[in-house]
Amino acid sequence: MKTLEELKAELTQDLLELEKLAGIWPSTIEKRHVKEQEIGRHCYEAEEDLSQLELNTLKRVLGISDTRWRIYKAKFIEGSSPEDLV
Repeated sequence: MKTLEELKAELTQDLLELEKLAGIWPSTIEKRHVKEQEIGRHCYEAEEDLSQLELNTLKRVLGISDTRWRIYKAKFIEGSSPEDLV
């Protein structure tokens, strides 16, 4: 179980790494996809470990909209095998 601060640190780092990959094209398409899946995994962890108030705080601090949050989660599901989702 991760705390709000742990998840915030992980997601902040992941989002910064994703931003760095944005300008380099096309060799980083796969790297971006993998990073987005990792962010999606952290989104699921946050939903499991945090209260609704903490989750809303995390999204607000990171500047992630509910729509973007769902997109990251969908990327994670896209790249996961059924065993990963259990």
